[in-house]
Amino acid sequence: MTTTFQAVDPTTGAGFGDAIAEMSKAEVDSLITKAAATAKDFAATSPAKRAAILRAIAAQVEASREKLIEVTMRETALPNGRLTGELSRTVFQLEQFAKMVESGTHYQAVIDLPDANWVPAARPDIRKANQALGLVGIFAASNFPFAFSVIGGDSASALAAGCPVVVKAHPSHPNTCRIIHEAVVAGLVSEGISADAFGMAEGLNPEITHWIATAPAVTAIGFTGSGMVGKILIDICAKRANPIPVFAEMGSLNPVFFTPNVLSEKAVDLAKAAMDSALLGSGQFCTKPGILVIPSDATGDAFLTEVESYLATLAVAPLLNKGIADRFGSAISKLASAGGIKVLTGKPSDAGFGVTPTVFIVDWKDTKANHELLEEHFGPTTVIIRTDYSNFTAVASAMEGQLTTAVHATGADQISDLVDVLANRSGRVIMNGFPTAVAVTAAMQHGGQWPASSSQTTSVGLDSIYRFLRAVAHQNFRDDLLPPALQSANPWKISRSVNGEVSKGAL
Repeated sequence: MTTTFQAVDPTTGAGFGDAIAEMSKAEVDSLITKAAATAKDFAATSPAKRAAILRAIAAQVEASREKLIEVTMRETALPNGRLTGELSRTVFQLEQFAKMVESGTHYQAVIDLPDANWVPAARPDIRKANQALGLVGIFAASNFPFAFSVIGGDSASALAAGCPVVVKAHPSHPNTCRIIHEAVVAGLVSEGISADAFGMAEGLNPEITHWIATAPAVTAIGFTGSGMVGKILIDICAKRANPIPVFAEMGSLNPVFFTPNVLSEKAVDLAKAAMDSALLGSGQFCTKPGILVIPSDATGDAFLTEVESYLATLAVAPLLNKGIADRFGSAISKLASAGGIKVLTGKPSDAGFGVTPTVFIVDWKDTKANHELLEEHFGPTTVIIRTDYSNFTAVASAMEGQLTTAVHATGADQISDLVDVLANRSGRVIMNGFPTAVAVTAAMQHGGQWPASSSQTTSVGLDSIYRFLRAVAHQNFRDDLLPPALQSANPWKISRSVNGEVSKGAL
């Protein structure tokens, strides 16, 4: 008997729409086998062809915009404005990768020609370029139904690298996943690429994760989600007969520090901005500021006064699914019952997966007795830690790795030591801002020290492509046996380093 599931409306908790069949192991294995069979041909596509493929996918996604927004609003309870912007980001991201692969810079081609006088010994002909890893397993995230789901940053960067993909659809927005999958396949087919190059597994069964991660044909994993699942994937893939890399972005607390000087100037504005950032998207961002560090003086008092009055006016949309809502409720109840913690709340929401925004206030010395204060809680909450300003650097030093850290300060503040520590703890350090916005740009670093990420790579921006490439050197090869990126004629007209000089010409 086939097991089925439905989409669930977060505003009511009720299922709706067509029944979706749970995939069996045989079906998932078939997707993987078919996708793996396309790997060689897909990796061999030229820069121009790969760019055309990415643009065709982007065009198909864009053509589905109206239907996607309508369906995704129902499945996630996220507002039209948020989803419209996120979908635009997703399309833009594909175009940015198209421009990158069109230029060929991702090959990072280096040619060192023979040199009999090379020290300490004669140098042979050595040519190095990146090549695609092979089939990549991707796991869609719940909180970004476009930007980190079926054709989000992980899948887009894998395709840009020349890797076929098998993606695990997220059951929190299953019909959204189906529409996007159809768009991706349509884009591939329009460019003469097999639909098998982009398979999608569906189902609630947690074993699907294991089937994908243990499949011998899968060469790497891209994951955005919880630390619990990320660590499971890392463990599974490390125990394989042939271990493979897991590029996991697992969230973090993203601490934000406020100096006394900056609070004395604009405590009211910063308190409101901090709450807006912490509650954005009902607190379901991996970049949510989960810790705010303020001085234990009059400026900190003023900040807290404004937080309390502003929070009392705020309600949030329902959480994305029942599991998230249940875990949030359990964690908040446990923290609220602990000693030494002041609890502030916003307006409650009871319908569907609704929750109450909650803020905890604690002295730094008391966090040692409540370790859960320093753990990520997915949802509309943050922890405000009070301590002497002179202790800020020590507090930062005691924290685990983060995706982001931030500091609000004036020009008069001497914060170089604090900034040094924050840079050693996180992949992105922000001055006088909040971490929730992540730009899709070449300079972006969205990945931090463990346990925020499993590697030092980024999952946002153009450099995310390098997760799914590996360098291969060819030594003393006949020209016709070399990959096009390294052939003397330079048939793709890409930039290469030749004996240390950048060149687009033939040798």
